[in-house]
Amino acid sequence: MNIYELTTNQKNTIDKTKKLFGEYWKDEIKKGWRTGVYRWGLNSEEIATLQHLRNTIGNKGLDLIK
Repeated sequence: MNIYELTTNQKNTIDKTKKLFGEYWKDEIKKGWRTGVYRWGLNSEEIATLQHLRNTIGNKGLDLIK
């Protein structure tokens, strides 16, 4: 169960990231959060969604997402 209620757009972006990066999807998101650079496969809207998640839930919140 997630402590944070994600929007449909956020869920869709997380799901796409999971498909792109497999078991290391959280590592890829955290790397993007640290550097501002995201690997291939994500468009500017999805990157903005991930950046918003960084600002609202941070690493601890991301760790709670299954």
